[in-house]
Amino acid sequence: MYHIPKVYQEILTNMKPKILVSRKISDLAEEKLQKEFEATLNPKDEPIPESELIKLVNDYDGMISTGFDKISENFFNNLNGKLKIIAQVGVGYDNISIKSAEEKKIKVTNTPNVLNEAVAETTILLILAASRRIGEAYNLVRTDNWKNQKPDLTKFMIGNSVTGKTLGIIGMGRIGRMAAKSARAFGMKIIYYNRNKLSDDLEDGAKYYSDINTMLPECDFLSIHTPATAETKHILNSSTINLLPKHAVVINTSRGSTIDDDALIDALENKKIYAAGLDVFNNEPNLDKRYLKLDNCFVLPHIGSATHETRLAMSMMAVDNIYCFFNKKPLISEVV
Repeated sequence: MYHIPKVYQEILTNMKPKILVSRKISDLAEEKLQKEFEATLNPKDEPIPESELIKLVNDYDGMISTGFDKISENFFNNLNGKLKIIAQVGVGYDNISIKSAEEKKIKVTNTPNVLNEAVAETTILLILAASRRIGEAYNLVRTDNWKNQKPDLTKFMIGNSVTGKTLGIIGMGRIGRMAAKSARAFGMKIIYYNRNKLSDDLEDGAKYYSDINTMLPECDFLSIHTPATAETKHILNSSTINLLPKHAVVINTSRGSTIDDDALIDALENKKIYAAGLDVFNNEPNLDKRYLKLDNCFVLPHIGSATHETRLAMSMMAVDNIYCFFNKKPLISEVV
């Protein structure tokens, strides 16, 4: 029987796993990754089409991905068996075929918790911007049209107050609870719909509704904080929107698939609700262009977690998941 010479055994033992990073991540995280692994970075942050990603990844043991990458069933069906883990930078992973990953026995991780505060901040930003007509006011000044407006104290840029209003939350997870905590600073009353009722300490005075249809008529503001699943797809549709008061404001910082665009746009166009503040959309970044024509819809380009501190923490957690996997330690945040 042939025995591998000791010198070659040592070389094989000391070989570092190869890691592909699909998009640019934080500099400190890249430096940390390069110390432990043979890493291929994407310093120019060039998007990699799925067909090219398949060709590249078959030479790697692990990959750090982002929500911009399409990692479908086709991706997994074309793997050669070398890839062992995908560490997603982001809490959401609806861009990854989780079923296919399970079938191929490829680990998938994400980066929860570290972005709770940033997304909650964005939720409050949208609540204020949509209710106080900030988009309209901003455009008025930037286009130098302020001087052409009549200073009517009863009509000029009059919006709705936030203080003391009722905020309904769909999905009272970590981000939903953080948004509720922030909203309480404005004296808002918190009500929520969730799969299960929370414990008293987690509720922190919020009122639970087991039936979403019963909660919606009570909402001055409605904020969505659910993952993208079959159950949450179009949870806000024509039927549920029609249950909201006409003065209601819809906020979404979760996933675009939770909203039926046709239904929401119809409600905004026909003043069935007051306004909307959206950071996420179906088919990002190619959102429905009808949103851009609505003065009562304040839109952002999916920047909920976009702070220096949060993106660094997300990048670091992805790298740490890679490190834990190849050093046979428990994963920090395992999806499958």
